[in-house]
Amino acid sequence: MAKPPSDTPLKRRAVLAGGAAAVPLSLGLAGAPAQAGPVTRPQSVLVEPRRCRQVIRGFGGMTHASWIGELTPSQCDTVFDNGTDDLGFTILRIPVPEDRANWSVDLATAQAAAAKGALVFASPWNPPEALAEMFERVDEAPSGSQYEAETAALVNAHIATDTPGYQGSGYAHFDGASDASVEFTTVYIGSLGTKNLAFRYSAPADVRVDVHVGGALAAAGVLFPRTEAGEWKWKSIQAAMTPGQWPVKVIATGEGGPDLDYLMAAPYTPPAEARRLRHDAYGAYADHLNDFVHHMSDNGVDLYGISVQNEPDYAHDWTWWTTEEMNRFLRDFAGRIDCRVIAPESFQYVKSVSDPILEDDAALANVDILGAHLYGTAVEDFPYPLFEEEGEGKELWMTEVYHPNSSSSANLWPEALKVAEHVHHAMVDAGFQAYVWWYLRRFYGPLLEDGTISKRGRMLAHYAKFVRPGHVRVEAHKEPQPGVLTSAYTGDDGAVTVVAVNTTAAEASQAFTVKGRRVRRVRPWLTDATRDMEEQPRISGRGDTFTASLPPESVTTFVVSA
Repeated sequence: MAKPPSDTPLKRRAVLAGGAAAVPLSLGLAGAPAQAGPVTRPQSVLVEPRRCRQVIRGFGGMTHASWIGELTPSQCDTVFDNGTDDLGFTILRIPVPEDRANWSVDLATAQAAAAKGALVFASPWNPPEALAEMFERVDEAPSGSQYEAETAALVNAHIATDTPGYQGSGYAHFDGASDASVEFTTVYIGSLGTKNLAFRYSAPADVRVDVHVGGALAAAGVLFPRTEAGEWKWKSIQAAMTPGQWPVKVIATGEGGPDLDYLMAAPYTPPAEARRLRHDAYGAYADHLNDFVHHMSDNGVDLYGISVQNEPDYAHDWTWWTTEEMNRFLRDFAGRIDCRVIAPESFQYVKSVSDPILEDDAALANVDILGAHLYGTAVEDFPYPLFEEEGEGKELWMTEVYHPNSSSSANLWPEALKVAEHVHHAMVDAGFQAYVWWYLRRFYGPLLEDGTISKRGRMLAHYAKFVRPGHVRVEAHKEPQPGVLTSAYTGDDGAVTVVAVNTTAAEASQAFTVKGRRVRRVRPWLTDATRDMEEQPRISGRGDTFTASLPPESVTTFVVSA
């Protein structure tokens, strides 16, 4: 969902927490009475190095010099080196400019990253102007960042489930009072301009409401036309908005209002101003991408992959692709590109955008990496069973995200801890092989504008510095106690890396068992509110187990020697 040079809107859903087993406590001192009931003990994290999951390609981010300026040589060192105060990133994403005159704009950063062993891949936002055309695009279902009504603030309204066809766990139903309202309290906007606010609704009769944005009336007396029983439709309004977090409030003007399922927020593009690749230019576009591959190679950078299109399903400011168009290009033209092909890079890991590729053998044959972005994607939507069934031999990459927002300082704590949570779920629940941040240097990114590493950057470094390309994620309990998240990895040297994220406000004692190993020495590194990747005293194991204390709201990376 990235765009120049401001930053884009998204919503975030809460990370779901699991539970831990309750274990009865045996008698303590002789003669002491037994305790009255079971006491919850944390489950030991069982790490199984022989039970391998996905191969990890690495962690990284994007540079886009035309929009925010190039990284300096010292910043490249901080990002791609793996010294004490470096990020240890191993992936760089660059754009494919539509104008060949700009093809070397990001070359110096790409050369620096490649020289340090990082993988470099590229994504286009638009084809050359001569290959594109404007068309009138009419959406039955708007795209954008989604906000469920059941998370809204309700006044004289309640969550109902009577009308079928809603998404999530229900919809907001206005009661009879004339002052009833539904307020979506945290709509994130990252760029300046006119936004489209689309409401999925149902109504047994025509109703009118006022819509307030940021406390000001944005649209008065908005008509929500009657729908048939069980039918859901869309109603959109437009509002001028600036980057930040906005409340969007729907207020009934009469007796009741429409049933609201969810709100979609996105930049507004007039229907006749949408852009697409001309249908007679697919071959020329494949040649354009292939020429960029060779340009980079001629200048010392062998791209690991090249994408067909950045966010073809969120192209308000760039180029739209339908699933049929994407499959046609992959099937008939992508085979001529001398590089791994990445598709489709849906902005929200929308499965209906990638399902058709997995279901078309000829299109899938010309895809090497299924790429996805995770803007506002719910954790429960991270798994992809169809990819597991059909994607044998293909790689699965998360190619762009910022999290949890683009409006806060990257040093805000404990908000930055959410980055570590997000990486955990991307690795464990989604099974991604790569995790790629948006802008590498940004006030909300891994590097601050002055080139220093942020707290969000430290969260990424807890994975990137220790989980190197070619390492394999191995089986481990992913939530041994409520609010404690763990994942494990191993490499050719036999060492085991465990990343533990304590999201709670309390210290947690956690045991780890490495199956089939004698644990002799464990080296921990810690980040919390006051410490940044600080190495802690070494821990000695007992047999195949070691125990560690996890400070409140912290991330600890443990390296268990081979």
